[in-house]
Amino acid sequence: MSGKPRDGNPRDGNPRDRKPYMRLAGMLGEAGRNLVTGTTHACALVISLACMIALLTGADWMTIAGIQRQTNEYVASGGSTWVLEYNDHIDGAACDRLASLDGVQASGAVRQTDERLVLATLPSTGVPIYETTPGALAVFALGTTGTQSEYGVGELSSDPPTQGVMLSTDAAAPFHAQAGQRLALKDGRHVDVSGIFDWPEDGRKAGFSYAALAPVPAGSEEAFSQCWVRAWPQTKDIEALLRLATDNRATDSTQAPPTVSRLNISKGATLDSAALFSSRLTAVAPWVALVMSASLGFVATRMRRLEMASALHCGVPKTALLAQLMVETLVWSLSGALLASPLPAWIWLDNSVAEATVVIGVLLRVFVAAVIGALSGAAAAVLLTRESRLLRYFKSR
Repeated sequence: MSGKPRDGNPRDGNPRDRKPYMRLAGMLGEAGRNLVTGTTHACALVISLACMIALLTGADWMTIAGIQRQTNEYVASGGSTWVLEYNDHIDGAACDRLASLDGVQASGAVRQTDERLVLATLPSTGVPIYETTPGALAVFALGTTGTQSEYGVGELSSDPPTQGVMLSTDAAAPFHAQAGQRLALKDGRHVDVSGIFDWPEDGRKAGFSYAALAPVPAGSEEAFSQCWVRAWPQTKDIEALLRLATDNRATDSTQAPPTVSRLNISKGATLDSAALFSSRLTAVAPWVALVMSASLGFVATRMRRLEMASALHCGVPKTALLAQLMVETLVWSLSGALLASPLPAWIWLDNSVAEATVVIGVLLRVFVAAVIGALSGAAAAVLLTRESRLLRYFKSR
């Protein structure tokens, strides 16, 4: 009888010539039994990985939140608002059009008048009146708001009030004035209050804490004296762009040249939030998560080297053993990431949609790095296990 396999079927040949293999169902079943019986120590690993992810993610989020808070305070104080001053040489329409530039949230022209708003309830004093273009009303309405503005900038810019006056908080307080209210003037007329704006004494340009803003058409023939632009992120060459709002009327030799300044520099002359974000210490959190989770996966798997060497000695292929341990590691690493997921979910709900999308994208790198690290560490531990060292593993157990 010939020793050749019949019909070339390897199952009929010498058993020693066969390559060992393990069915997928058997491998998955073994991984499931290890997870259920506690051989994998999945519960301890899940909690350890979840705590590590939560700590690293929380630290990075606190740093990012600090940068956000600093940026909001800077913008709310007027640090990102520029003022071009050029007496009677500002084109109101050109100034309002600056709002169409990228990064510019609102822009408008302002000029002071000699008139005062004298109310019937307090005829002895008057509120100074500033005439403003419609776009300037949006600048003042956003005067104390940060990057996460409560007001609709587009709504204020596209459909601003054209009648009535906007009062500062200090000017409205003695009359208990509110938006939409009609006040009686000393001369018998009435004026509508279109809104109230805040102007705290925090280092910003003085003169508007007790004032009334009266809207006038941007295309007014009479020139303005100031052009205000609120921009964030800070637009490049903003000073050069501001000068586009000046008109071409002739000036005498004694006319002061135009000047450009920030509304408030008490929070610093400049603020580069992008540089602060990229240079933050916690930017390495994903790499720390990768190393720590890789160490955790390696140690957790290496502790089972006697079990793995015994399986190899019994004929389990190393590829099947590797796949089995990868399934077990994937289960507990994903479970750990899922256990830590309430933190990014809370951050998503606590932030505006635009900023939350960016922040969550950054924080999720820690989760991804942790899972990849755990799998890499476990794979390294399996690949370093040798069947020939079974006796050594047994003695050192």
